[in-house]
Amino acid sequence: MHIRFNMQKMKRITLLFMLVCAFAAASAQGLKAFISHKAYCSNNMQPYIEFTFIVGGNTVKYVQNDQKKYEAGVEIQVDMMQSDSLVKRLHYILSSDVFEDSVRVGKPDFADIQNIPLPRGEYFLYFYMRDVNADSNKISYIDKIDIDFPEDRVSTSKISLFRSMTSAKTNGLFVKYGYELPPLYSSFVSSSQYTLPFAVEIYNSAKVLGDSKLKAECYIEYAESHLAADPNNVIKMELPTKDVVLVLNEFNVFNLPSGNYFAVMLLKDSRDSLLLVDKVFFQRSNPSVKLNVDDYTLTDIQGTFVEYDTNRKVMIDMVKCLYPVSNYAEREFYQNRMKDLTTQQLQQFFYSFWLKRNPTNPESAWLNYKKRVDEVEKLYGSKQVRGYLTDRGRVYLQYGKPNEISEVPSDPVTLPYEIWHYYYLNSQSNVKFVFYDPVLTGKDYELLHSNLYGEVQNPNWKMYLVRNLEIQQGLYNPNPTDYWGNEMNDYWKYH
Repeated sequence: MHIRFNMQKMKRITLLFMLVCAFAAASAQGLKAFISHKAYCSNNMQPYIEFTFIVGGNTVKYVQNDQKKYEAGVEIQVDMMQSDSLVKRLHYILSSDVFEDSVRVGKPDFADIQNIPLPRGEYFLYFYMRDVNADSNKISYIDKIDIDFPEDRVSTSKISLFRSMTSAKTNGLFVKYGYELPPLYSSFVSSSQYTLPFAVEIYNSAKVLGDSKLKAECYIEYAESHLAADPNNVIKMELPTKDVVLVLNEFNVFNLPSGNYFAVMLLKDSRDSLLLVDKVFFQRSNPSVKLNVDDYTLTDIQGTFVEYDTNRKVMIDMVKCLYPVSNYAEREFYQNRMKDLTTQQLQQFFYSFWLKRNPTNPESAWLNYKKRVDEVEKLYGSKQVRGYLTDRGRVYLQYGKPNEISEVPSDPVTLPYEIWHYYYLNSQSNVKFVFYDPVLTGKDYELLHSNLYGEVQNPNWKMYLVRNLEIQQGLYNPNPTDYWGNEMNDYWKYH
């Protein structure tokens, strides 16, 4: 019973509709908005941030204007800070279209794009949005951006993903590079989207490489294993060097299963030396595409390291422990269809799994992974649940050992918790995970919050640590921030 709960929880985390900083969805009370911020360079290498704001038309209040029409407005402010100093501020009112009535239902979204020049450097972005007709209807949050376009190296903007790409017939808000390119909300690709357009700008190649060629390889990889999702679906391009080189294309995602992915671009010079790797996270929903067991039935396991693993119970456990390093289609297979397979089919699947990850020595890959499975069993396993089925065990196996762990097993005002800190993970810096013990069992901590793309995100994680303890102790405080000591905030901020 307990094992099934953990497997279902992991599945929930995998497919959760995420907020990611590349294209963050924000909401508070009624107001809902999508906010994007990306760094680019002009032709003369002047950096700037492109801010995109899309406000939900049904989430704001419409009032009568001087022309007896109804319209809404949202105050937008973005403070761009360095070392607690204000470098630049964006502040204005974004207005909706005008209407004959004030009914919210059916009102279209309204949007705007602002380009703000900034010097190179790392910035904290303080966002504030307020419905001008309903003061309590507002949004505020903090994010960060690194504007890094060195003058002596080839660099790129981050890969941008879009919902569609069509030739521009008018000069609309989302027209770019001669195409209508509406942004991909929350990095989520729905089952109705069959292609995934993408764009990236390459800077400084002419100055660094001279009159030469660039080679770009673009593909989609699984976020969990970093294997190419479809090795035959790699887009290869040869590009001339220029001050700014545009890569604009689209992936075919019709048969891409549900799951977590990265869109990847490898950039090389004319001699195939790697210049840089850029990647951006997205999630795909495509429930009609399933892992096909028949793909493994022809796998020959004779003479392999799994040939004599004929104990079905042991074989099931060996397959289950692969969960943390599996993609979503493989995880769905473990959860729903593994019980119907013969022992030989389990052996074939297991061997194929490691053969994909290490074609030259699949046994070595398995043995190295098994050492880590045994390690998390000692650290996080119990009589009730295997270590690899716990949240901490899953994260440890999937991402490796964290650089730092801040443990708080006893605190008078919070539940027991841990904060794991990775300096750099999956092309993202300063990654953190918050685990906590909601029922004070002592060992099976649950994942409460992370800032890593594709993981569960809970902006109110501090409140959970305090409020849930109050409930267990029969107390109630409507303002749990009164309890938050510097220790909890410092662990998150500085570690």
